[in-house]
Amino acid sequence: MNQLLQDQENRVERSRVRPLPRFFAVVGYAVFAMIALAVLLELTCWAGWSAYRRARPVFPELRQASPAYDGEAWAAEFWREELGRQRSRKVYVPFRLWATTDWHGKYINNDESESGAWRRTVNPLRSDCSEKRKVNVWIFGGSTVYGTGVPDGATIPSYLSRSLNVDGSPCTIVTNGGVEGYVSNQELLQLIERLKSGEQPDVVVFYDGVNDASAAGASPGPPNAHFYFGAIKNRIEGSLSGRLDFVQDSYTMRVVGALRGSLRPRRPVALPVEQERAKAAASLDNYEANLRLARALSKALNFELYCFWQPSLYYGHKPLVPFETNVFEVNKSDANVRWSSVIARVYEEADRRAAQGSDFVFLGNLFDSVAEPVYIDEAHLGPRGNELVAQFIAKYLETHSRNYLALQPR
Repeated sequence: MNQLLQDQENRVERSRVRPLPRFFAVVGYAVFAMIALAVLLELTCWAGWSAYRRARPVFPELRQASPAYDGEAWAAEFWREELGRQRSRKVYVPFRLWATTDWHGKYINNDESESGAWRRTVNPLRSDCSEKRKVNVWIFGGSTVYGTGVPDGATIPSYLSRSLNVDGSPCTIVTNGGVEGYVSNQELLQLIERLKSGEQPDVVVFYDGVNDASAAGASPGPPNAHFYFGAIKNRIEGSLSGRLDFVQDSYTMRVVGALRGSLRPRRPVALPVEQERAKAAASLDNYEANLRLARALSKALNFELYCFWQPSLYYGHKPLVPFETNVFEVNKSDANVRWSSVIARVYEEADRRAAQGSDFVFLGNLFDSVAEPVYIDEAHLGPRGNELVAQFIAKYLETHSRNYLALQPR
């Protein structure tokens, strides 16, 4: 009898203990099922999104179709390398936030130096330069200076070196200081850091426009200081959106956003003209303030400074080929109407200030008489476009730079 009572008590005790492990088991299975479902959903959305983008490509993939590459045998192989580079890791640096990534390939090379990695410039080798003093030209800018979309030898700095190093001219070494996504704020810091290292240029060129205009943004309020300002700010401040911003980049959220947009399309409304003008004025005020500081450095450290505002499909009257027309229409579409309108307004303000004697050269109309294709998107240029820009800058330096003219043959 005692044994029966003991067995019964043991069964009662076990029945009291079982619910807790069973609860954790159910929770564990539920969590595992949710994770498995989320992974399956992400993989499914990735497959669907990839198929959708193959059928309806967007930039940067659409750039490859530009007729600016017609006749270039290297184009297909180059773009396989270029897309791989664009997906490579990003490098953080103090003050400027990010820098050029170390990369070496057949067409794209970022060479390491004491002051960081710099896109390789193809400077012509001249036998008569071994004993001569060389003119050191540094050129700063965003991705258009870096050379997004072209090989090392077809960047603006490489073409600039080629134009400045014709026989009988002063020997010139051009350094490519372009970093993708940079605005003039970051370029000024970049110049300061290089000067602090003890390096000395003879001529410094700033080549800006699209990025400074784009930083004005499509939402109300003042222009941002740099790209990714909101994302970086939220991460530093530890906000919930900053901690979970990776969710917004998932393929699931991309598909959800696309479906929501197709089911409930909303036509964006352009900002009021007064807000656009205020943004444009603030953008140019900031740009010109950066130029004044750079100019003060040039006087203190004895180098010359020349600044150029780059051309873009957002502005000017270039005769467009069909591809460029398509790019222009995409950037004027409902989804981008605010952005394109603000950028065009900034360009109008830059044109106006340059005409009134501001300390930069406005190139927004450089391609107004160029009928051939030069653009690969709304801002980046193919080889011929970069060559035309470089030729203009070279001619300007040759006719304006005291440092350069002093070395011209008599």
